[in-house]
Amino acid sequence: MSISNLSPVFVVSSGRSGTTLLRGILNATEQIYIPHESDFLARAYPFYQDKKELDEADYPRILNLFAIASQKNGWGMSKDYLFEYFKEKSPRTFSEVNNTIYTAYIQSEGLGDLSWGIKHPVLIASIDKIFNVFPEAKIVHIVRDGRDVCLSYKKVHERSPEKFGPNGTLTTALYWVDGLRRVKENKNSQLYELRYEDILDNPKEELRNLCDFLGLEFTEDMYEDYYKSSKNKDLLLSHHKEGIHSKIKEGIDAQNQKKFLTQMPVASRFLFELLALPYLKKYDYFIEFPFLGNPILEIVRIPFYASARLFNNWRYGKRDLTTFNRSL
Repeated sequence: MSISNLSPVFVVSSGRSGTTLLRGILNATEQIYIPHESDFLARAYPFYQDKKELDEADYPRILNLFAIASQKNGWGMSKDYLFEYFKEKSPRTFSEVNNTIYTAYIQSEGLGDLSWGIKHPVLIASIDKIFNVFPEAKIVHIVRDGRDVCLSYKKVHERSPEKFGPNGTLTTALYWVDGLRRVKENKNSQLYELRYEDILDNPKEELRNLCDFLGLEFTEDMYEDYYKSSKNKDLLLSHHKEGIHSKIKEGIDAQNQKKFLTQMPVASRFLFELLALPYLKKYDYFIEFPFLGNPILEIVRIPFYASARLFNNWRYGKRDLTTFNRSL
């Protein structure tokens, strides 16, 4: 398949699950470029998706919102450059707006006709929106054992100058489960799932299968030397290079899994499994307390899941409105 015929690619997860690693590997194919994180599509969707005819008067607000919702203040592109590009291309729909932004960036970086992709874990809550905007999109969901996700978020809140994500076993378990439930609700033939641990253990087979799904050419150096690719050189924010993404430059580390068994207290592991056991089983993760699989506990979990969904929807809606108001 030629590059020009590739579908847009979106990489999502529940966070701390290897999306940055996967972005680097895909960028090393020399067929696609996934830049800095952006959740512009999700943030702008409630305000622009249903507008029938966007015009030049809408562009400044749209570009302000893109800058707010994207790392490096709009991937480092100047608003003047983007505005002129918009006037030339005259996007009229929200889908055209997104495509115009992303192709403008590809052109500004001199990347020729490379296909574009978007990586942001939080987009796991907007899979339905992605498919509404880009029905032809391919979504890659990378899942990691939720207990290691919990441990990683804990380290973010303890050690990183930039705090983000859930903080605590209960909130992380429910956040992780809610993301997986959203994936299940929107899963179709254009959504591909793979486990972070399987990439670590068997990168050749897992990445070959992923490339087949995405229509990319697979080569072994795409994962063996991805961190040497010039397209990945400037994609880590300076304050992340020695912090939360310090391992990226070390390549694939098969030992970076099951750390929860030695670094997470037993009580925390019990609580996580109490809340998330059905989804740990669904993705074939180790079960430490099998008696928590008692069917009667499903009755206990249901209200927790429902509450998590309501809370997350409220939180995302509040963030959308705040971001939109800042763009005015």
